[in-house]
Amino acid sequence: MSQLRRDFFRAIEAGTIGLFFIQAIRYGFMMVYAHASSADLVQRVPDLDALAGVPGVVEQATFQRELAVLVALLFLPVLALVIRRWRISLPFAVMLVALGRSMALQVPDFEVPGAALCVGGGLLYLALTAIWRPALFGPTLLLGLTGDQIIRALDHTYDRTWQGDYAVSIAGRVDLEMGLIIPAVSIALILLSLLVWSLERRQAAVEQQQEGYSPPLQGTLNVWGALALGAILYLELALLGLPNAVAHWADTDYAGIVPWLLGATALPLVPEVRDVARRFAGMFDGAWRGWLWALLLGILLVVGRRYDGIVAGLALVFAQFMVGLTLWWLVQTGLPRRNFTGLTILFSAASFGILALGDYFTYDYAYVRDIAAPYENVGDFLRSFRDMGLGLALIAAFVLSIPMILARRRIPWRGDRPITTLAALALVVAVSLAGTSIASPEAVRRPLNADCLRAATFNLHGGFSQFFDTNLERAAQLMELNGVDIVLLQEVETGRLSSFGVDQAMWLARRLDMEWTFFPQNEELQGLAVLSRVPIQDAEGLLLPSEGNQAGVMHVTLAPERLTADPLAGDVGDLHVYNAWLGFRVAERDGVPVPEGEQDQNRQMQTLLNWVAARHGPDFTDRILLGGTFNYGPDSPLYGVLRLGEMENPAIKDPFAGLRAEDALTVFLVDGTAARYDYLWTFNLPLTGAMVDQSPEAANTSDHRSAIVAIARREGITCPP
Repeated sequence: MSQLRRDFFRAIEAGTIGLFFIQAIRYGFMMVYAHASSADLVQRVPDLDALAGVPGVVEQATFQRELAVLVALLFLPVLALVIRRWRISLPFAVMLVALGRSMALQVPDFEVPGAALCVGGGLLYLALTAIWRPALFGPTLLLGLTGDQIIRALDHTYDRTWQGDYAVSIAGRVDLEMGLIIPAVSIALILLSLLVWSLERRQAAVEQQQEGYSPPLQGTLNVWGALALGAILYLELALLGLPNAVAHWADTDYAGIVPWLLGATALPLVPEVRDVARRFAGMFDGAWRGWLWALLLGILLVVGRRYDGIVAGLALVFAQFMVGLTLWWLVQTGLPRRNFTGLTILFSAASFGILALGDYFTYDYAYVRDIAAPYENVGDFLRSFRDMGLGLALIAAFVLSIPMILARRRIPWRGDRPITTLAALALVVAVSLAGTSIASPEAVRRPLNADCLRAATFNLHGGFSQFFDTNLERAAQLMELNGVDIVLLQEVETGRLSSFGVDQAMWLARRLDMEWTFFPQNEELQGLAVLSRVPIQDAEGLLLPSEGNQAGVMHVTLAPERLTADPLAGDVGDLHVYNAWLGFRVAERDGVPVPEGEQDQNRQMQTLLNWVAARHGPDFTDRILLGGTFNYGPDSPLYGVLRLGEMENPAIKDPFAGLRAEDALTVFLVDGTAARYDYLWTFNLPLTGAMVDQSPEAANTSDHRSAIVAIARREGITCPP
């Protein structure tokens, strides 16, 4: 019974540390990205005094200090070379993780150092676990990943535990803020680690007095194992550990994926499952076992990306199961004379960092600036990461399989006591059932008046304000205040590392009780979205020709008449919404001016309008909303000659044409300039009002402002002004 109690406490400690570690990597990566972007923008502001009180502002010197602290704290696992012989070293690592996790919430401007301390302490804990508790190395990460998925599913992919003022209701009676919950959990974790240390020390003293005592086996993590660990962390944090990312890759339902992915993440914890895997792997020659593993994992990733639906989703779920099993191959056990795990584990941070940096450029390849000689080829190399998301995943799959390829004579999967198998199976069933319950969509709140609707277009800026402060809650509040029924969103991210893995379209839709649909432009996780209180009938998208950042347009069909009993609406048809994002005008390319005829915008606009004309021409009697971010002003020829195919359409209206120029501005740059780049054009829709939200709240939400129109459902309906 004492051993069961000790193992139980060990598992709780390991799982909590694994959770804090995974959360801290996600949060730290996002904050470094946000602070680096903010510091870059601040340098372009002509009047720094104007930034007082603006959320998200980070100066260059501040970011440089944060980066130096981050790099220094990532070397914490080197301490394992010195303190690994002390059993108290594990509680020391727990204290570092708990301290970093708490300080990131409680100490102002300590987000990056706090997350870095949590990550560095987590790496130290993993190194010491690999040495003293090698059997717990894999469960530490798997329990952490499972907990992370549950927490995100509870708030529709958003981990709010990093917001100190975010409150959760306990039994519907008491509201507790994260600023109190996380420190309390951290203190309890430290006390638990001291209890586990005391139990282990007592057990070790008893065992040493027994006849035939031999020292316990130690684990080592060599360079290949560390590189594989970094690759596993990348695959988990960028794709397989996020049900929303898996759902978008496979183009399948998020709520249906959550329980399966939770089960696949936790299933390798079951000893009997690992024993079955051992017997299966033993059927193959050791020289080919690892290569076949890498090949199968690669095939699953390709199927999950290249195909759609339940088959693709299940392929990625099985890939997650395989990656979890691979964790048992990273640590080798024995009685080594020298153990350099504390040093080699640094290669996992390097491996993850390289893959994560490549992942960043698969999205932001178009924003790479030209680099002066002799490094002019570096810019071309970084821009070549376009469409490399699957390629990076396959590279990670190969790297994480290297320990299995090299280990030809051992299969580390083993069974355990029946009680352990039963407990692990109960955990798998429990988390899967919990995922089924908490991931289910909520009811949609329909318009208050289906005859009179408000539509808006809003560039979400990747989930950040102008100076890269997180903006999702503020965006939701603005949409509520403006009473919008239909929202066209641009620059939406649905699972990127840099945006904290949040599915912004789904989170906003569920936060506002709306339906939603998404069309990807880059790597399935960045693109356009439409939120609607009006029933969505159908949705499709089109990628527009792009030399620079990928442009796109989505077509969403709405059915407002389903909300009314209108005898006069028999032939009115559906409401068609077109949501577009066009690329930027380019002054020069490779030092050569780009002529007008070669501008991406011209080809994109023509393709877009031809696409619309093919569905509604030549009469254009359908009700249409055409909006989005077009990245050109009213002085552009593209605005002045808005055509559908080759014919000007007299039914098109610009609801904002009558506003003063300064009242119609929608994008505000850090150099003080502003322009109108966001539009909502209407076809055959009676207009009752138009405005651009330029409130102070809107100014702190994005670098764009939302353009809003009020429309009547059809001719003959009178709406209040």
